[in-house]
Amino acid sequence: MYRSIFEHHPDAIYVMNKEGHLIYANPATEVITGYTFEELQTLKLRDLSANREEGRVSSFVHAMNTENKLTFKLEIVSRAGKQIILSITHVAIEQNGERLGFYAIATDITEQEQQSRKWREHEKLYRSLFDYNPAGILSFDTKGHCLSVNPQMEAMTGYSESEVSAQPYSDFFTPESSLLLEQRFEYALSGHSGNFEAQILAQDGLPIDVNMTSLPIIVDGQVLGVYMIALDITDWKKQMQRSREQTDQYTSILNAVSEGIFEINREGRSVFINQAGARMLGYEIEEFRNVYNHDLIHHSHSDGSVYPIEECPIHLSIREGVAKEVTGEVFWRKDGTSFLVQYRVNPLFEEGEPAGAVVVFKDITSEEEIIRQKNEAQRALSAKTRFLSLMSHEIRTPLGGVLGMAELMQSTEMTPDQRDYMEVLLLSARGLQSIVDRILDFNAAESGVLHFEKKEFAVQRLIEEEVGAFYTQAQAAEVNLSLKIAENFPSKLIGDPGKLRQILVALVGNAIKFTPKGEIEVIAEYMIRPLQDLEGLTHYVLKVEIRDTGIGIPIDKIGLLFQPFSQIQTLTLDRRYEGTGLGLAICKRWIERMGGAIWAESEEGVGSVFSFTLPMLGKR
Repeated sequence: MYRSIFEHHPDAIYVMNKEGHLIYANPATEVITGYTFEELQTLKLRDLSANREEGRVSSFVHAMNTENKLTFKLEIVSRAGKQIILSITHVAIEQNGERLGFYAIATDITEQEQQSRKWREHEKLYRSLFDYNPAGILSFDTKGHCLSVNPQMEAMTGYSESEVSAQPYSDFFTPESSLLLEQRFEYALSGHSGNFEAQILAQDGLPIDVNMTSLPIIVDGQVLGVYMIALDITDWKKQMQRSREQTDQYTSILNAVSEGIFEINREGRSVFINQAGARMLGYEIEEFRNVYNHDLIHHSHSDGSVYPIEECPIHLSIREGVAKEVTGEVFWRKDGTSFLVQYRVNPLFEEGEPAGAVVVFKDITSEEEIIRQKNEAQRALSAKTRFLSLMSHEIRTPLGGVLGMAELMQSTEMTPDQRDYMEVLLLSARGLQSIVDRILDFNAAESGVLHFEKKEFAVQRLIEEEVGAFYTQAQAAEVNLSLKIAENFPSKLIGDPGKLRQILVALVGNAIKFTPKGEIEVIAEYMIRPLQDLEGLTHYVLKVEIRDTGIGIPIDKIGLLFQPFSQIQTLTLDRRYEGTGLGLAICKRWIERMGGAIWAESEEGVGSVFSFTLPMLGKR
């Protein structure tokens, strides 16, 4: 019965005496090795081993002679040259304490071993992909608890694998991303992958913008968890934001210029046009995009004859890669009319090859008429300036006499009525003198002969003094006047303190004048430009805002604010709001001459905000 088992057993079973000679082998041994029993009796274990390593085989032989039971793997070569992996178990045969030999059972595990090797190789491959992936990787079980993180994720977030083990996925992301994460996690558990943007929370609490891919972990057709692969896109998003801001800035600049500007690609299709260009040509901006530019606006000469594209300077510039300037041609509007233009073509390049062109053009149809009108306006302005200067000086001389005599009269004996009359006379004369001074200031600003100082002064103290001088007047008007100065405000700057003082007096005085009740807030800020002059001084920009809750300005009158002699409120309000109408005009001219800007925002019945900026120099 036992012999039948041995002879029909699919595994190789053989018996060897203590000298290591084969004394029995079942048929399966011959089948597996390809050798007959007689041939096997002439072979040693070393002869069958695929590795032929003497030391390794000797260690097996020694172990077989010393151990009662030994299990090991051995790779042999069959008679046909096929490599076979065997799992061999040797059991010692003993009788009365004496070893007589041993028997062995050898199972062919070649297929299983090869499969196991493949699995180990795959595991190493996937582990390598996991550990050395440049993206951060998280794995979760079906309940959403973290199973593992790769080193890149640890470096990205500052967490170690032990710190995040078994933590729910919601702990890794900002609260704003929680709903999206829940949806994506459930979607992955249903067997689908997805891509989305989210924010991971680092150990220091700062959010990290990531592009996230969620993948199901599937084994034998069953979803066992979810992978989340994160690429840090924080810097990319910042760059994109900067790019968008720069694009918006460039677009704003292009739309602000008066010349028409358009871009075409190498095929001659329009890519971009600014607002001035679209307005001159009579098109909406969107209408002008992705159309053949030559066929649209440059198809004919001024006499109506066809303008071949081969002769067009714009397309010659693209082909030749050379800038061209042209005067005296015509562009055609959408309505079929034409106008005389002067334009310059600048070719664009990509990798050294012409890729298109930018065209800057202007309408010169009425240029001569414009020049004539400009010259006339300049002559008229010059005549007005001379007249105002002459009249102001002529008025100032007798006015000085009137003031002098009136002040002398005050020192004489007078009746109460006479003293009252003299007070009115002095007030009127001083008011007239203030008007004359404003006219002279305006005249100087208009004529360009105004002198601006450049000296170092305590700018913060000047602002505090000028605003503080209005506190009593503000309290009398039941107005709460406050001053807010930015932190680290420069103590000293280089500029014209006198002009700055007069500008503050004019703007704060106006705010109190037109704010019957409420609040006025003066805000002083600054900005540092990344520039230095030849002496190593830093470029500053001073910004001051005067916010009030006064009567405001009608929306249709904002454009008149800085015009000379404009008195917006006198048509609808009482005479306490009257003035020369020169204060804001003078402020505007002074500020612009000093390289700054002034503007206003207002809503009738709500209040106004007057803001101005002034470039200055200073030491950091």
